[in-house]
Order: sequence, then C-alpha cells, then structure tokens
Amino acid sequence: MTSLVIGTAAGLNPYVALLVAGAIAGWTGRLQLSSELGATSETTWRIVALVAGAALAIDLTFGKVRRFAWLMRRLSETAATGAGAVGASMACPDTVPIWVAAIGGSIGSLAIAHLISRIASHGARSDRWVRMGDVPVLMGAGTAAAIIIPLVVALPIVGTALAILSLLTVACGAFIVSRQPSGPQPMPVEKKHTTGSAKPS
Repeated sequence: MTSLVIGTAAGLNPYVALLVAGAIAGWTGRLQLSSELGATSETTWRIVALVAGAALAIDLTFGKVRRFAWLMRRLSETAATGAGAVGASMACPDTVPIWVAAIGGSIGSLAIAHLISRIASHGARSDRWVRMGDVPVLMGAGTAAAIIIPLVVALPIVGTALAILSLLTVACGAFIVSRQPSGPQPMPVEKKHTTGSAKPS
C-alpha cells in the first residue's frame, strides 16, 4: 500500500514525492525499503532527496514563468514516469516482483500527471483566474504529494485514504474539465431595460 501512495504522490509532483520519500528513507529510517531494490544505503536516499529538492526548486522557479511553464510541465510528466517507478519499487512487498511494481508505478504516475496537466491547462486559459489558473492546481497537487507520504508512514489508514481521495479528486476534475469548452468564454452582457423614454418637447 505504501508503494501505491508513493506512486500516487509521484504523479501529483515527482520532485516532491522523491524529496519526501528519500528524506524519510535517508534520515529517519521509518520507511521500510524493499530488499529486492538493492539500494538500502541511507547515503543513496539522501542523495536522491537532495537532487529531487534541487529539481523542485528549478521547477517552482521556471514553472511560474509563462515562457517556460508548459516546458517544465512536460518535464514534470516525464519525471513522473521515473519517479513512479522508483517510488513504487522502493517500498513494494517482497512478495511482489519489483518489475511489476516499477511498471505499475510508472504507468499510474504518468496517468495522474497527465490528468493534472489537463486540469492545469484548462485553468491557465480561464479568464476567471487571470490566466494563472494552473498555479493553484499545481501547488495543490504538490502540497498533497508532500502530505500523503509522511502521513502513510505514521498513520497508514489515514494516509492511504488521503491518497485515494486525491486520486478521485484528480479524476473528477479531469472529467469536469473535459466536459467544458477549452477556450476562454465571453462574459454575458446584461441588457438594459428602460421603463420609458422622454419625448423631446
């Protein structure tokens, strides 16, 4: 179940997911790592956390610049594929083949990242958000990714429930967006009603 949560977090934000998971594995030892993964060294996961933190800083900086926003989003989707594979593998049960966990985590994370991109893209074209509707979507996804991993380590039931709720929210949001027009919609013009007209004398 922890693998599912980390894979979900990687789809929400791959950099945050690897940063949090690597930090927990490297500095606290609270995360039970799969023996099949082979990378059980604390130093390895500390390096993973530091690299992910640097990537997160770059993404947060350039991701808010209109010129680079969607390039960074495409890079994030690509990173989600790898982060999902690593995240699902690092905590998968020994009874599950590691390649099964890697493939499942990779596909699941990419699917979630793609749905978030659709929601953010629709919000970015909305006049109601002053063409910045992608920012609250992506920040919310990053916040959820940062919360669910430590929560599932401390409170597995609550953390898993939050991960499932995040999945349902993203799926419903993408469905709602797919039913709406993609471009900005003109605001309706109110008609002025006149009660009477003054005749010239």
